[in-house]
Amino acid sequence: MRRALLALLIPAVLLSGCKRKELEAALDEANKKLSATEQALDAEKAKNKQLQSENQSLQAKIAELEGSIKQLESQIDDLARKAGMTAQELEELRKEKAKRLAELQVYKDLFGRLKSLVDAGTIQVEFRKGMLVVKLASAILFDSGKTELKGEGQQALTDLSVALKTVGDREFLVAGHTDNIPIKTARFKSNWELSTSRAIEVVRYMVEQGMDPVHIAPAGFGEFDPVSDNGTEEGRALNRRIEIILMPKLGDIPGMKEMLMGGKKS
Repeated sequence: MRRALLALLIPAVLLSGCKRKELEAALDEANKKLSATEQALDAEKAKNKQLQSENQSLQAKIAELEGSIKQLESQIDDLARKAGMTAQELEELRKEKAKRLAELQVYKDLFGRLKSLVDAGTIQVEFRKGMLVVKLASAILFDSGKTELKGEGQQALTDLSVALKTVGDREFLVAGHTDNIPIKTARFKSNWELSTSRAIEVVRYMVEQGMDPVHIAPAGFGEFDPVSDNGTEEGRALNRRIEIILMPKLGDIPGMKEMLMGGKKS
């Protein structure tokens, strides 16, 4: 009888021991998850606290800037009164300033997108005659006296088109330039024809790369707009170039329409 009872108790004890281990393992796992959750919660709280602090700092900075703007506006009004300016004249000045600031931002954004090409020496960017000008040497684009784009020229224009396409609703002029050495062939009677044909080829290729044909056009200047002395080979090489010009967009000139209409207001 005793042996039979022991035979029944031993499996029960063993079963109870196995179940206990499973429960202890499950409890240990639950504790680990709870600890990890608490750590994540603490980290999130710290992050939220930092963001709240940064937001408060940002709001304080905005308030400071708004105060500075109000102070500047007050100073502008005071100067305007001293100068005898009317409210309308003052408003026109502010509008003109806003236009030029917007134009400057377009230039800054575009230059940022072109910087990698500038750093690689593919293009040069400069301001000339009040306009942003992107210059590419003819040697990169064309063989001497030719208008067919070379492989490296196509790659340069492809990369350039990617950046220029981001400038919305703006006009680009592609200008061809040569040195002062005359050309006279069956195809090109002068440098005007050569420079114009090259500009057309560049425009055609850039349109194929996604440039809007409504906003880009070619022009040929021949040798009549040099940027260097044609007396040296180095100077002539600089004059043989393609320029892509971002045309300014400063809005209507006050009073211009009335002047063209003989003083009549539409």
